[in-house]
Amino acid sequence: MTSRVYERVRRADQQQQFDRATWADTTQVILAYDTIGSGELVTELLDFKTVYEGAPFFAYGVELQPGEVLEAGDYPFVSCGVSEWDTNIVEEDDTIKTPLYLGASIYINVVSSKQYNLRFRLSFEGIALKNVEYHRGLNG
Repeated sequence: MTSRVYERVRRADQQQQFDRATWADTTQVILAYDTIGSGELVTELLDFKTVYEGAPFFAYGVELQPGEVLEAGDYPFVSCGVSEWDTNIVEEDDTIKTPLYLGASIYINVVSSKQYNLRFRLSFEGIALKNVEYHRGLNG
């Protein structure tokens, strides 16, 4: 490979890395939601405060609030998931429509005879856009 070709390849690689670092990056958003007692609920729409290019990966964990003590034989059974995504559709042309993910509503289910105070840690991870106005060349 000649030095001229090598230089072009190197610049193209640097530009690609710059674009990736400038316009989008892997981002994790962690939100907390507190519950008291057992039962089922759907949260209000939770705002990510960022814009994901695709549906982010969702995971959750649960912890007891300070002062709570687990009772043997009555540990809370919990489940949680996304009930609805908040999206905004970007139309690049007549055939390409890209959903941008802005938030989510979460369903929560707690089964226990004791009324535990729980905190759900909700984690969303995916490619977040840093400059939405220039998403895939759109500028306005």
